[in-house]
Amino acid sequence: MKISIIVPAFNEAELIYHNLKLIENSFNQINYDFEKEFIVCDNNSSDETAILAKQFGAKTVFEPFNQIAKARNSGAKHASGDWFVFIDADSWPSVSLLQKMFDVIFDEQYIGGGSKVKFNHAPIWWKTSWEISNISMKLLQLTPTGAFLFCEKNAFNYLGGFNTDLFVLEDLDFVRRLRKFSRKNNKKFIILDEPIYSSSRKAKTLGPKAFVKMAVALSKNGRNALKNRDNFPQWYDR
Repeated sequence: MKISIIVPAFNEAELIYHNLKLIENSFNQINYDFEKEFIVCDNNSSDETAILAKQFGAKTVFEPFNQIAKARNSGAKHASGDWFVFIDADSWPSVSLLQKMFDVIFDEQYIGGGSKVKFNHAPIWWKTSWEISNISMKLLQLTPTGAFLFCEKNAFNYLGGFNTDLFVLEDLDFVRRLRKFSRKNNKKFIILDEPIYSSSRKAKTLGPKAFVKMAVALSKNGRNALKNRDNFPQWYDR
């Protein structure tokens, strides 16, 4: 069994090396027998993201178009694992989360999964909104965040990866299609209760006004709003 850990990264020099070490440390404490590889997709960074990823020892690839869906897909194209594990550059899994993930991977009933999310040092309004999201997404069997998402390589390739028409919510779109695919193939998708830990930096840029702006864009243009990067600049600020 080989696991490809795919990390999309745009101007992540401040975090990338430290977080890759955290991710590696958690994987190194897993009891299952497996191989692993780290793939960092440098999504047209202007800082030393790629240099630091190479210093860590990750296979580092380049995606010139600044979009999270393309970055994840580009990383996956260079992956050789049987399973893909997508982890955002500002996020890190606990040993407990990975142990539960491997329990799922080695259970032939499942085709993929995700997890809840927990933010460090976040304001109350941000933590509260995500607690609500964690609960609702668990009930709906979606994923509250693309910060941690895993699936079989063959399923990912069959679905064509993440939808590159979308600049946000590409993770929910992918999970929706993955769940549909799993049902057709008598497989399961799971949301693990153990959270992925993530930075709360978006709380600084995504205030109430930003959410109102996004809501207006969605109400006017529906799904097409997700295809216009200008509607969601905070997702791409760094």
